[in-house]
Amino acid sequence: MVELLKLPRDFRRSCIRDSIIDSIDFAFRQNDPELKVLNFLKERIDPECGRRLRVVGFGKAGKGMYEGVKRYFGERISSAKIIVPMPDDGRLVGPFLPGDHPLPSVNTLKSSETLVTSVKGLTSDDVVLVLISGGGSSLFELLRDDTDLESYNRTISCMMKSGADITELNAIRYLFSKTKGGGFLNYTYPARVIGIIVSDVPGDAEEVVASGPTSTPPESSSIDQVVARYGQQCSIQNRRVKYETREYRAENYVVLKNSDFVKSVSQKLEIGGFRVVSLGSRIEGNTETVARFLVNKMKSVYERERVPVFVVGGGETSTRLTGMGIGGRNLELSLRVLLLMGDEEDFAFASIGTDGMDGTSKAMGGVVDSKTLNILDRNYIRDSLSTSDSLEPLVQSGDVLFTGFTGTNVADIFISYYAGSK
Repeated sequence: MVELLKLPRDFRRSCIRDSIIDSIDFAFRQNDPELKVLNFLKERIDPECGRRLRVVGFGKAGKGMYEGVKRYFGERISSAKIIVPMPDDGRLVGPFLPGDHPLPSVNTLKSSETLVTSVKGLTSDDVVLVLISGGGSSLFELLRDDTDLESYNRTISCMMKSGADITELNAIRYLFSKTKGGGFLNYTYPARVIGIIVSDVPGDAEEVVASGPTSTPPESSSIDQVVARYGQQCSIQNRRVKYETREYRAENYVVLKNSDFVKSVSQKLEIGGFRVVSLGSRIEGNTETVARFLVNKMKSVYERERVPVFVVGGGETSTRLTGMGIGGRNLELSLRVLLLMGDEEDFAFASIGTDGMDGTSKAMGGVVDSKTLNILDRNYIRDSLSTSDSLEPLVQSGDVLFTGFTGTNVADIFISYYAGSK
């Protein structure tokens, strides 16, 4: 039974498509950030830790993560400030502060100052719980004194449009930020810091999620490589920056990640009686490369086993914007998979962003199948991709999923089904 997904009235239904939708919804229910944080705290953290307990956070999963903390610590929390995406109605209450995504805004800067103020006056007997999730790079930001918001956003936007991946973006963000790459620890010193992370990056490296505010800075050599690649087109000048060296007491724990979603999706499909092959959670690359990889994988598995099969994986793709159309990487990946399939092949494919917001589309992603090829002309698909307009074709074919913000963010999930030729 679908609980999270709000299917449009014209969304096409079939046995396979319904199985995909149900597996996605099952994964969301199994991997609720509130429960993941609560269970982690019960297993690893003393409820009486620290003289004072302050809670801060930033990211798309911030609300649920904080609810887990509140259920565990209750009145022991002396203060809390959590920056989350500005909701459509513009209303936030309690400890929640507004930020913007995918680029920081005045909201982000103002809320970040408020958050930092909330951790002033700490001692070595205090504990700061930092709730970190995807989207935190733009939701939490204090720029260096010689950097203005407009030029910073212009640089980051240029890199995004040029197809930069998350590691490349973080390397440049670090150059202009007081909080990235461990910089936030300067504000929490000398307290003990416990970072609790919901990972939205392939590999789940703590220094990558939200640009690693409680972790370590990127290597200078990595920064040099990124500047060499994007410096001229995005007007980036390299510079050496260094945070003050102190004996920080910081520990970071990843409590929820993409592989948890992949496992849950696979589990639900297997319960439904399907053969399932998992590709793990390290799928990366531009949408064209990933589309070819996934199509080749689903066909090769079918050729080997000769039974209908689901191939499930996760990760994050990148795309280069080539026009003013509305869309996102998941919708674009779905269209690129379509172009690689034959008219007589029996298949389905879903690509979804677990945060519920794919690029500029306000959609979660898309579910396409062999019938989509009967609805959409291939030349129309190619023309749409040439202007980065991936939403409209899939709206026409009834293949778009809408949820709004889901309250979590563990990158993208790819679900392929293949049953040979009809």
